[in-house]
Amino acid sequence: MLGIRAAGHGPNVAGQPFPPEEGMPDRSADPDRAGLACLPDGFDPQGYRDRNPGVAHLPDDEAARHYRAVGRFAGLAYRPDQVAGFDPDHFRETHPAFAHAEDAACLDAWRAQGGPDGTPGNQTAHLRRLGLSLAGYPAAFPWRSYTRLYPRAAAHRWAALAHFLDEGFAEVGDHIPYGEGAAAFLGAVADHFANRHHPAAIRAYELAVAHAPSPAARVRLAEAYGRAGAWSAALDLYDDLLAQEEGDEAILRGALAAAAARGAWPRLFARLPPALARIAPAGEAFARDVTEAYFAERGRAVRALYTEGRREEGDALLAEAVRGVAALSAACLPAGTRADPATPLVLILADGLPDGARHLLERTVALLGGLGHAVRVFDLGTVRAFEAALPEARAAIVVRMPAWPTVVQALVRARRLGVPTLYETDELTIDPRLAPPPLPAFEGRIGERVHEDLVFGVALYRAAATLCDHGLAPTRALARHLDRVVATGRSFVVRDAAAPEPGPRHRPQGPGGEVRLFLHAPRTTTLRASDPAGAALLGALRREPRVRLVTAGFAILDEAFAPFADRIAELGPAPDRDAALRDSDLNIVLADGSEAEGCLSATGWLAAARLGIPTLAGDTPGHREALADGVDVRLAADAAGWEDGLATLVARPDLRAAIGAAAATRAAAHHSHEAAADDLRAAIESLRIGTPR
Repeated sequence: MLGIRAAGHGPNVAGQPFPPEEGMPDRSADPDRAGLACLPDGFDPQGYRDRNPGVAHLPDDEAARHYRAVGRFAGLAYRPDQVAGFDPDHFRETHPAFAHAEDAACLDAWRAQGGPDGTPGNQTAHLRRLGLSLAGYPAAFPWRSYTRLYPRAAAHRWAALAHFLDEGFAEVGDHIPYGEGAAAFLGAVADHFANRHHPAAIRAYELAVAHAPSPAARVRLAEAYGRAGAWSAALDLYDDLLAQEEGDEAILRGALAAAAARGAWPRLFARLPPALARIAPAGEAFARDVTEAYFAERGRAVRALYTEGRREEGDALLAEAVRGVAALSAACLPAGTRADPATPLVLILADGLPDGARHLLERTVALLGGLGHAVRVFDLGTVRAFEAALPEARAAIVVRMPAWPTVVQALVRARRLGVPTLYETDELTIDPRLAPPPLPAFEGRIGERVHEDLVFGVALYRAAATLCDHGLAPTRALARHLDRVVATGRSFVVRDAAAPEPGPRHRPQGPGGEVRLFLHAPRTTTLRASDPAGAALLGALRREPRVRLVTAGFAILDEAFAPFADRIAELGPAPDRDAALRDSDLNIVLADGSEAEGCLSATGWLAAARLGIPTLAGDTPGHREALADGVDVRLAADAAGWEDGLATLVARPDLRAAIGAAAATRAAAHHSHEAAADDLRAAIESLRIGTPR
């Protein structure tokens, strides 16, 4: 038994049916179907229900109506002697030699031809074979007029229709006199061509729309334009549909594809807020999809500019893209309402942090806990959970995060809820004038693509900071850079902190009066004989056989140091820097003299100071702001400074001891956890909770 399918609900290229009133053929206008409005003699509603489970629930009048509209054309049986799927009238019509044959003879011939696997046994099956999503022969097709144009197609009306689909539409489709129901017929013809990737599909859809410009027909036409790459025409149709408040998700996704292809994002964004409101709650997910697609397309354009060496233009385009994501998110995503938790809650968003920033995060979490705040930490994989938790937060800290769309959406929601946001960083990663270093500075360790990623990252870090209310940094030098970026123009400094070494401090002394130098490089640094610090170290190794050098982290010594290999230990990225540092007499902290380096906190000095070990460091604004040269540190501004400083400190253990003791005192007084907690408390207490909007 054939399954029952409602008229007008056949499949089409878009995967959606035409509405029943469009798909249903008007048979009363077809003289060849005259009389079919009446039921055949002997029609049995109960027999029809028994043989067709899909209509078992219909009363007699509805069953009769279903047979007239669907069953007859699909060959559905209502008597025991009928064969489901076979309509003898249709067989006689399509086989002129059987025009006067009895039903039984027609059935035998049909079976001999293969039954349902051979020639179609009913109208619905025949139309399916032709690739038309109609239930019965289309009254709109003027087959008699058509056969006068193409006499060789005049065997019967089905032959004419097949010829029209194979050859005739392209030649006369614009000119023949279609009958009533033309829009539905032309839509089915267009689907037929579209399913076969035939270029005639567009013209058929255009004719369908010309006869009846319904939203469904216009969507089909827009889809056809899109498949052909005619995105401007598609965009115009989608734009009109959205303007007329026609906007289901299929229309919106088509509009998105067209806007992406043409780069017409402002045009799409202008239509989206009211359109998404009409499909709520699905509108929120769609808005997020749109921002991802928009950002991805803009990102590709930005990278193309970077590849051409046009960084300034690329940075500007990326900043514009982030603003676009923020504006669309503010217009289309719900803000929610604030809650009032019993314990003050601070949210932190951080992901993939280098060692220094991870240390900063751990310190911040510990300090907040000590101040009585509940703390929840999220990463990029849980940024939606971070966003969902914002209504309960007193503040949100974003640690060195780039402005990916999900991060932007979270920051926009925080602003709409009135939750203060702070952008925290320990390095100058937000200024395109100063970061990253130019590619040659990496000395072949990275390629152009990786360097391009770093450039892209700087622009994204800066964009994320612009969406935050305040900055948070370990040095005033870095905070000044954040001041120029964050929304309020105000950043807070929370100084670096370290617990002092317990017990009495003592100066290790190697056998035979050895002076052990320790040098840690947190980033890849090559020490050369031509560098001020490198030249000073080589001079000390030549003059003083007592000098020993230990390097850790990512320090690389060039070949000039090879003659002293027996007095040099290269530990590499040692997991416990303090173990090597603790056995040292003098700590060496390098600086490249850049503004970015000058913004860093004195972490190298602090690591040694808590142990009472003196430090010889490069002269930077960060060091000068926090330390006193000649008292708790020795600073070297140039080659002479490095040479003199190293020679003096190697020769004078009393000076090393005095500077180490002063450093330990300063570290205990100014870089304790209590001091850092006071900084953070003052920052949090100065934040104002805004009014949700």
